[in-house]
Amino acid sequence: MADFAENIIWLKNDYLNKNDTRVITFGGSYGGMLAAWMRAKYPGLVQGAIAASAPVWMFPGMSQDTAGPYRLITEVFRDAQSDCPVKISKSWDVITKMGGTKTGRSQLSEIFKTCKQLDSDGVFALSNWLNGMYFDMAMVNYPYPTSFLADLPAWPVKEFCRRTNVSDDVIMAIAAGAQMYSNYTGQLKCLDLDSDPAGDLGMTGWDFQACLEMILPISSDKSVDMFPDEQFDLKSYVAYCEERWNSAARPFWLKYYFGGGDGYDYSGYSNIFFSNGRLDPWAVGGTAIIPDEDFCLSDCPNVLIEDGAHHLDLRSSNPADPESVLNARKLEVEAIKRWTSRTATKVEL
Repeated sequence: MADFAENIIWLKNDYLNKNDTRVITFGGSYGGMLAAWMRAKYPGLVQGAIAASAPVWMFPGMSQDTAGPYRLITEVFRDAQSDCPVKISKSWDVITKMGGTKTGRSQLSEIFKTCKQLDSDGVFALSNWLNGMYFDMAMVNYPYPTSFLADLPAWPVKEFCRRTNVSDDVIMAIAAGAQMYSNYTGQLKCLDLDSDPAGDLGMTGWDFQACLEMILPISSDKSVDMFPDEQFDLKSYVAYCEERWNSAARPFWLKYYFGGGDGYDYSGYSNIFFSNGRLDPWAVGGTAIIPDEDFCLSDCPNVLIEDGAHHLDLRSSNPADPESVLNARKLEVEAIKRWTSRTATKVEL
């Protein structure tokens, strides 16, 4: 962030030669967090921020709802087709059971069209891949075809669930849906569990941050969602990360430095527009959990986009955009006009 601040100063003073230029930061997801924090920490340089799908309150010491993302994903799949989460929930134990025998592993390899014959580690990798697929599919559940994380059709969650209807066999059904995510264009010959359809998004750097400073505690609870039980344990996670990266973790640093609940709030901040999509798993870690704007000093619009997934409002305009995202964009434009206006507005304290 300090680098961005230096860059803004250079742009205003040396490149534009206009020191009074107003600056608005924009960002979605991690970029949304940075946009909000830039306004918070450099209010003299940044006049306002548009922070889309930014889970700013999902770090240790802030969010108590660690199972929220997986519960929301389950709701999104249920909205698409009522029995879809039931099929997914049943599949985990079946995959584990089939993975316990050589014959079962061979069948899984054939059904999912994996590039390599699955061994025990491969079965575990398949389960992890499916877990990530459901999470990512909910994130990019857009109303038109995209290639953000993978080549996908419009409303991919709905299409996935529709494809699971091809068979009453739960594994055949899940594999049919998974083919849509992994090979929608039909150009791939097999499923490579070692590759990411999104390509290289700089995940090594993100893994370092997510391990040592931006720890996101997420759990799953099969009594309320469609995923196997998995409880997040901060102590063991920190131990793993410190060994992996040979560096000291700071799990509570974000809470103390930027704020985010439990006495460390945003009451001194202003001019930050928070938007979250109702279909986005990360919404439960953002300001969507707060019903009004009282969490900041002044002018922090807090909009929940009814038909929006992950930062849909920051994507290019599309004829299929729902009314809810069009309304959010109008509000964002209005906020930017306020913040860039030369007319000062007195804040009543």
